[in-house]
Amino acid sequence: MTGDTTGRAVRVIRLLHVREGREADFVRAYHDVQERARRSPGHLHEQLCRSTESPQQWLLTSEWESLDAVRRWRTDPDHATLIEPMNACLHDDRWTGVFHVMHPVP
Repeated sequence: MTGDTTGRAVRVIRLLHVREGREADFVRAYHDVQERARRSPGHLHEQLCRSTESPQQWLLTSEWESLDAVRRWRTDPDHATLIEPMNACLHDDRWTGVFHVMHPVP
């Protein structure tokens, strides 16, 4: 990545494939993670979306004040335990990307 991105907001994008029959468990576990994330310093907002064409495919996005805020969230000692119930509902073909927000909507 080129250019100075210090102080820019960061968006985390996760493309997920939920196991058939585990959708309710996934949503329940997601709400637990979301509730904790909301209390995490630097968390701005997030959104959970489900594909209209492939119902087992979900998109989770979250926005954070900075890359440091994301790193603190991910390295929190309780993070792995917190997300385990959600991840147990997923196939292994998941993808996560972290992006600096270059042009936020005013």
